[in-house]
Amino acid sequence: MATEQWQDQISEKITAALESGSVKEIIVVSEEGHPADVAAGLELLDDERRDLILTSLPADTLSKLIEFLPASDVEKGLDQRDPADQRHVLEALPDDELADLIQEVSPDEGRKFIDLLSDSKKTALDKLLIYPENTAGGRMTTAFAKLRENLTIGEAIKQLESLKDSAEVLSRIYVIDARNHILGKLRLRDLTFNPRDRLIKDVMIAEPITVNASVDQEEAAQMMQKYDFVALPVVNKKDHLLGVITHDDAMDILEEETTEDIEKASGIGGERGDIAYLQIPVLTHFKRRFLWVLALALAALASGVILHSYEKELNSAFILTLYLPMIVAAGGNTGAQSATMIIRSMALGELSSGQFFRAVWKEMRVGMLLGLVLGICIALQIHFLPLHQVDSGLSALAFAAVVGFSLTIQILSSTIIGAALPLLATTAKLDPAVVASPAITTLVDITGMIIYFAIASSLLAI
Repeated sequence: MATEQWQDQISEKITAALESGSVKEIIVVSEEGHPADVAAGLELLDDERRDLILTSLPADTLSKLIEFLPASDVEKGLDQRDPADQRHVLEALPDDELADLIQEVSPDEGRKFIDLLSDSKKTALDKLLIYPENTAGGRMTTAFAKLRENLTIGEAIKQLESLKDSAEVLSRIYVIDARNHILGKLRLRDLTFNPRDRLIKDVMIAEPITVNASVDQEEAAQMMQKYDFVALPVVNKKDHLLGVITHDDAMDILEEETTEDIEKASGIGGERGDIAYLQIPVLTHFKRRFLWVLALALAALASGVILHSYEKELNSAFILTLYLPMIVAAGGNTGAQSATMIIRSMALGELSSGQFFRAVWKEMRVGMLLGLVLGICIALQIHFLPLHQVDSGLSALAFAAVVGFSLTIQILSSTIIGAALPLLATTAKLDPAVVASPAITTLVDITGMIIYFAIASSLLAI
């Protein structure tokens, strides 16, 4: 059976079992399917049915799902259980996932969960919770393997046997010195295909690339992407090895950061967390969008003020209104394109605020080409294929020149604004995504009107 067909069948079984509400059937499909698929199925259910299932599942089944559930569902699933079951479920979580959960639930609930943990789990958790959630230290796991450089391969294998169940990743094993400084790394094949009496330091791969625990999580994930790492070692200011960020966590980080940037670029504030869209209350959606929409609406009033100030020109040549929306929209589109290119380049580490003039100069040239070509095309359209008869007393050629020239200048200025604002925001320690599409569109709308009416007043003498 093809993989896709098998996945479809499992998905159908999970959906049917969840909709039935039968705990017995859900336990069966949880054994057959991947926990991530079961968790995804739960997100599609209404609140009442999902809560009932979460509180009814045995602790063993819930412990398999918990890593893939949002914090709010974990709280609901644990709330009505006795302390022994709660401890069983929490202990099943990897250290880094448990730290994320503690940081996401309410403070009271977090303290209650910590009190239930074993001493070893508390110790591991203490090392992680000293770092903010969005840093490399906050996303690392301490469940990894490290070996001293003076061990033989045979001794190393025996030592690793005690870690085989607790280590989250064994595909990369780190070599340290007596002061816990990282010297290099080993792969399992380095241990497997070398004589047992060889020293670890003779077969390790010397690789000094690490990330400081205080660095932003996005930078750490980008490092893993750049160097194609399965895991990235995390160190403190003294270069002591603290933990590692695993590849699956890096993918989660990049997804979170991309979602955040998309939402900010669309004028959506606040934190979404890991809750699915359908589970987020309507009031929460409203709160995250209202202030930004209100601010942009008030800013857009400037467009009305500009129109009113050019009332005389509009009365003299009402045909100007025919091409105003096109000029304004063209500026908004090109400005947003320019901002998107700049923000993406900065996110990938290809561009920094120190390269401000190079970036703006590049976008300026692109804007000039776009503006010239589009301006000529629209001017030719006005002259040879008019959409409306030009007002009496106006030259068709002069009007075509006004629209074409205005469009060229508008697109040029919009690309400059779109490139400059994200770079200036970064220099000012602001998030460049915040000044993307909505803010830039509003700004270039205003500049577009000023450019259009100023050029019309000068060239048409109205």
